[in-house]
Amino acid sequence: MVQSGAYFDLLDWLDRRETRDPPAFLARLQEAYRTGPITYLDAVVSNGRLRPQHILHSQRRNTQQIARSLHGKPAMEQLLRVFSTLEPVQLFSWDGTERGGDLLLGYPLPAVPGRHSCLLVETATTAEEIATWRRVYDRDFLSLGAIFNARIARSHRLDPSGMARKHPLTRRERETLAWIAAGKSYWETAVILGISERTIRHFMANARQKLDVVNNAQAVAEAAWRDLIPRLAERQTP
Repeated sequence: MVQSGAYFDLLDWLDRRETRDPPAFLARLQEAYRTGPITYLDAVVSNGRLRPQHILHSQRRNTQQIARSLHGKPAMEQLLRVFSTLEPVQLFSWDGTERGGDLLLGYPLPAVPGRHSCLLVETATTAEEIATWRRVYDRDFLSLGAIFNARIARSHRLDPSGMARKHPLTRRERETLAWIAAGKSYWETAVILGISERTIRHFMANARQKLDVVNNAQAVAEAAWRDLIPRLAERQTP
């Protein structure tokens, strides 16, 4: 059962707080509508390649896992389906197989030119009930998602290349980001690069500050969108 007045409560929350804590809004949205985890994605699609700009998740601890999964071909194909339509679509799981339990819905959102945005919502609603659920709640998710997306766009610069020139990443910071993006831990990255784990943490802290993000998953997504992450095969030696 959805909380009474959930839509207007969330609308008021957005008006009061803007997007000072975007994952908190997604968590509130998930709680209010009794859904599974909710992901917000803002991306650029170029030559069939998805470049995430912002990845936000209602369960903060899972953001980096989500960021890694979006680079896979099945996930990209699913997202391109969302971005190519103007109405919500039912998706498969990120590995390309049909989901046996929860359903995944993609809600395309209005975005600035050259960008694509969406909400990805897991719901425990059965396949038999999903049509009724969507008739009741699709409008809320599309409306709240559009307002949320506008707040995100307004609170971030729209010229990331200019920001990159102003705060360039060093070669070591880019290498570190590449290995973190590949799923390596701080310790594993330190071993690979032949430096201390403390130095790796320092590089990541610098990268987060320069990229104007708050966690590693966002740093990876931001750097990937700006083409700042080198291919690991091209990594230079010290």
